Amino acid sequence: MTTAQSAGRRPDVPALTGLRFLAAFSVLLAHGLAATSANNQPPQGIVLWLMQSSGFGMTLFFVLSGFVIHYNYAALVTEGRLRGIAAFLWARFARLYPLFLLMMVVYVLASRRQVAYWTGRPEEFNAIFQALPYFLLSIQSWIYKVIDGGSLIEAIRGGSPPTWSISTEWFFYFAYPGIAWLILRARAPATILLVAGLWCVVWIAVSTSLYDRIPQLDAWAVDRFGPVAGIQNKNDSFVLWLLYASPYLRIGEFVLGAIAAQLYVALRSRDVTRRENTAGGAVFWAAAFSVLLINYLAYSPDVAVTIFRKMNMNFALAPSVAVLVFCAARYQSAASRLLTSRPAMALGEASYSIYLVHSIVLIGAVKLTGNVVHGAAYNVVKLIVLMAIVVAISLLLYAYYEAPARSWLRKRWRGRPTPAVLAAQSPAS
Repeated sequence: MTTAQSAGRRPDVPALTGLRFLAAFSVLLAHGLAATSANNQPPQGIVLWLMQSSGFGMTLFFVLSGFVIHYNYAALVTEGRLRGIAAFLWARFARLYPLFLLMMVVYVLASRRQVAYWTGRPEEFNAIFQALPYFLLSIQSWIYKVIDGGSLIEAIRGGSPPTWSISTEWFFYFAYPGIAWLILRARAPATILLVAGLWCVVWIAVSTSLYDRIPQLDAWAVDRFGPVAGIQNKNDSFVLWLLYASPYLRIGEFVLGAIAAQLYVALRSRDVTRRENTAGGAVFWAAAFSVLLINYLAYSPDVAVTIFRKMNMNFALAPSVAVLVFCAARYQSAASRLLTSRPAMALGEASYSIYLVHSIVLIGAVKLTGNVVHGAAYNVVKLIVLMAIVVAISLLLYAYYEAPARSWLRKRWRGRPTPAVLAAQSPAS
């Protein structure tokens, strides 16, 4: 199979749907642990390490997004010219915007700024009006801006901050036609592997160089935006925005995922032998183990600063995750069978809903349960219940709102070529 395939739909890659749930679950688990243990002692042991799973989840979002977008849309955006690009963007709009718009309404209604308006502090509500245009255009992660003493991403509150990844994804989509044209130049598997290696070297250099300049970046940000942009204000800091949330660093993961898809397509015409399949399964588990090892090197207080710690806000796990995605797509193994099981597929389909719903449910739970400190057993039960609530709401939202709205919007497209229904997508894609 050549990369210059027609713009029609390519065969499904079912394991990618299961990976979508793994990404969403990783973020849900980390944020759920943070919410249920917020009033207790600082996390330690297994809880501390499980709370790092959000970093894995976000990297899996972006790498998987690059893989899926390139696999499904490379020909459309490069051969379809402006109409093909428009079809691609409309398909992404239909995929992301209906649920995003609904949840933005929920976020605003749940925001304490909205509550402040009705309790005699209308000036706090002005921050929502200032930030809302950026959110509705999904460009809130593209720039760093201070609104009402905090960063733009945090301005609306009410569960809205995680939508930064949706904004970052939109940046990727607008950049993708140029990215696709470049990646498609590499056709031979050996050449694609070389490109992947070179890309990793370049992005490691970019990420670590910026980390080494954090003091200078922080000083510039404080001088430019005021003390709120300082690194001591973690959620609002300029450094966190630049290294973690901005599309300018996270695009490295997206591009690596697209390169992995190019390799997958280049090899699809070759039958997978038993020996290759066995080796591929082993490589999958080796990559999974490397995720655990890199997390240890990136976060353990017992380890000195390493190259992985310098990239723990962006690219540290990207090479391992790209290998995981490629192997899950190409090889049959116990892992791929689990990822393609009926529960994993159903949850994977609802993963975008899980991602957008989870923060509002967790915030509501914290408000309802108050600041009373409870034991570990209580927190475990609370976490399980909250995760079950998130999943149940998400499955309903997907079945009765997200999927029907997406289908309705796609039918409104009257241009040619018609965008194909995606085989698989990440929650942030």
